[in-house]
Amino acid sequence: MTETSPPSSGKLAEIFAKMNMGELPELPAMSHNVQELIALTHSSQSAGYELSKVILKDYSLTNKVLQVVNSAFYSLGRPVNSISRAVTIIGFDAVRDLATGIALFEDFVKNGVEKEGISKLLTRSFLSALQARDLAVEKNLNIVPEEAFICALLHNLGKIIVCIYMPEISREIEEKVAGGMSEDAATRQILEGLTFDQIGVEVATFWNLSDKVCAAMNPNPS
Repeated sequence: MTETSPPSSGKLAEIFAKMNMGELPELPAMSHNVQELIALTHSSQSAGYELSKVILKDYSLTNKVLQVVNSAFYSLGRPVNSISRAVTIIGFDAVRDLATGIALFEDFVKNGVEKEGISKLLTRSFLSALQARDLAVEKNLNIVPEEAFICALLHNLGKIIVCIYMPEISREIEEKVAGGMSEDAATRQILEGLTFDQIGVEVATFWNLSDKVCAAMNPNPS
């Protein structure tokens, strides 16, 4: 996947501008770990090594990534005890997306402006991710369990981004939904035709997340 430039106009550009911590330092910044993970691409022979090196800088992140990998691959009969081994088994993109998702969620929890709202969103997303992973294993679906996990985890990325960086708009959408309007209609009305799914896809694409993660957010893939 190639890197893209952020949108230059409209509400989407406003969201990207608010995510640019150099311009708006009062808003929560992504951790250095997340920035490094987003910058990594599978474009060199040393990509797996570089990915392992970034993840291993964070002991907590390393443990969480290995925990998810091992819980999904328990049927192998042997533990996956290193990040490099995880890359070998499930691939660069799956490990990178998984690590990025976990690290992002930690940042979201730590930096969320709307603490209660963001906590509910993250909890719902994490439970959905666990369920998706378990279904992939139990039903023997044609999808790597980690990919099911990360796709479900980041399915609501657009909504999470709006909740964190545009809390007043998030509240306005919630009020319209409480008044009987569908979330999709309310979001389109307030965000100039945009939906949470579209925002999520744009952000995930800009962050160089895998095509599968982006496709999981898109209700109408081409």
